[in-house]
Parts: sequence; structure tokens; C-alpha cells
Amino acid sequence: MKRYLILAALVLSACDSPAEISASRQLDAACLDGDIVACAAVQQRVDARNQTLATTAAGF
Repeated sequence: MKRYLILAALVLSACDSPAEISASRQLDAACLDGDIVACAAVQQRVDARNQTLATTAAGF
């Protein structure tokens, strides 16, 4: 049962709000246009998401 709760939490945490999706797209576009600060923010976002997934997977 615990595994199903962890899985449900993982699925729900992976869902981004429309505002988060819009902000992510804007950062991605700015990075592609050569904005180094935006690229750093994109990298931090990816690293944070990967860390969350790794931590959750370790719970299994």
C-alpha cells in the first residue's frame, strides 16, 4: 500500500500548473536565444526535478 501512496505522490508532483508551464517555456525560449541567466535557471529546474525523482525512486 505504501508504494501506491508514493507513486500517487510522484504522479501528482510531476503535474505542472499552467503558470509553471508558461514560465518554463519562456525560460526555455530565452535560453535558446542565448540568455545565459535563463540557461542557468533551466539547468537548475532540470536538476531539481531529477533530484526529486531520484529521492522518490529511492523510497521504493
